[in-house]
Amino acid sequence: MRYLVDTNAWIALLEDSPNLSDRAADLMECGRHDCFVSLASVWEASIKVGLGKLKLPYSLDTDLPRLFEENGFEVLTPDWRAVTAVQLLEPIHGDPFDRIQVIQARHRGLDLISRDPVFDRYGLRRVW
Repeated sequence: MRYLVDTNAWIALLEDSPNLSDRAADLMECGRHDCFVSLASVWEASIKVGLGKLKLPYSLDTDLPRLFEENGFEVLTPDWRAVTAVQLLEPIHGDPFDRIQVIQARHRGLDLISRDPVFDRYGLRRVW
């Protein structure tokens, strides 16, 4: 299986959070699945850190690339097709980071690992 890992999921995994479901942790840790993280998700976390809304015990700039590599996560960069396709996306949710992840998941045939049920409304398969 192939999964797009939402911001809340990779943060919970890297922090060993008790809020992370066992199923989500197993999918990300087992090594049998391809797990991807959108660069938009890193951008979202960076904005929240900069605004003081999120505190992380590691540097997004210097530590996160290594942590993603150690956990077998591949980073997806939103391409031209993805960022322009957002204009056609159903107006279910206004969060730009979630919207680009919906497009990336659809274009690449990925399921999502996320605690956020808004993705269900886009017809995506979500695991938590």
